[in-house]
Amino acid sequence: MSASIIVIITAVIFLGAVKLKVPLGLSFFICAILLAALSGMPVGVIPGQIGKSLIDYETIRLVGVVYLLTTMGRLLSELGWLTRTVNSLQTLIGDRRISAVTPASIIGLLPMPGGAMLSAPLVKEGAKSLNISSEKLTFLNFWFRHLWEYVWPLYPGLILSSAILELPVGTFVKAMWPLTVAAIISGILFGFRGIEVIKEKSSSKRHKLKAFLDFIKITWYIWVVVLFVLALGFDVFPIVALCVLIMLLIVRKNTSEKLSILRGSLSWRVLTMLAGVMIFKGVLEASNVLETLAGELSGIPPAILLFTIPFSIGLLTGVNSAYVGLGFPLLAPLIFAGEKFLPGSYTLAYAAGFYGVLLSPVHLCLLLTKQYFNAEWKGIYKHLLPATSLVYLVAITMFILKNYVF
Repeated sequence: MSASIIVIITAVIFLGAVKLKVPLGLSFFICAILLAALSGMPVGVIPGQIGKSLIDYETIRLVGVVYLLTTMGRLLSELGWLTRTVNSLQTLIGDRRISAVTPASIIGLLPMPGGAMLSAPLVKEGAKSLNISSEKLTFLNFWFRHLWEYVWPLYPGLILSSAILELPVGTFVKAMWPLTVAAIISGILFGFRGIEVIKEKSSSKRHKLKAFLDFIKITWYIWVVVLFVLALGFDVFPIVALCVLIMLLIVRKNTSEKLSILRGSLSWRVLTMLAGVMIFKGVLEASNVLETLAGELSGIPPAILLFTIPFSIGLLTGVNSAYVGLGFPLLAPLIFAGEKFLPGSYTLAYAAGFYGVLLSPVHLCLLLTKQYFNAEWKGIYKHLLPATSLVYLVAITMFILKNYVF
């Protein structure tokens, strides 16, 4: 059976399971078994691959980080820091819509798995007076968390691009910065539409300075992660664990109450969802379906290939490094004309992959934010589809202008 047919069947089954409200973890597990069977993976190998995916360090690390971020959100609420953070931002930023999504944008500078779980409580607190649906809150937190992936040099997609295409990261940033501008505009157009404009009363310079200093002080955990993870290169897992430990020591609760917070942060629904995602990812990688799919698409016009290959991989995996790592070695001849780098072709391919990632039901940030706000898929995609499409239209325009006009 061709890889294209396998992908289509798996996608249809997954969508059907979602429609029937089958738990996400079970839906991913069913699709993983189906994918393994359709791709010809020996029956005796499948249980071993599932077990390997479950005990893989990346799975354990992911579960640990997500659990710690959930715990951190609860502790921030107990300490009253969520309210103080939002109050500070509302003093500094006159428009409550902007102050509500600013934490997501700041945390978006941290390339961490499930990072949307750190910003979700802040966005929820900031949007309390705005009467926003769960679906729009999901979109706002998710979208503004991912503004910087086209230009922030610490994201894996850009680093991998540099290694595969043997060009400096700055070359890609220079090519794609209009996409981040487009993402900001798209987020405002589709995210702020219909939300009441609530302006804060003008504050004195002294009041604003006090709010700024308070914001810096109570968001120390963000700056700790920035320093140790971004600047010094530490793994995010132990750093987030350290931040949670400090918060547990600071919070004025007795031991039993602290243990209750830790137990309350453990969600079996989230854990089974993460396990299902990682099992699906492991089986997908072991099946070689993606490599076969890329081969089946050969002979198609370059512009279509630059879209189809990275988009398909991004949609299936929900991971930037996957569409870059698997797709770009195949697309390299189309991203260069001889030795000349074609920025329009690169932009089209990278944006296509990220288009798929943003729409992917496997994308952890999207899944976790949906679970946090208890939102429905239909309402989320109502906002997400036009926002992502607008950014990709900009990428198509850049492809035409940079490759064929200038």
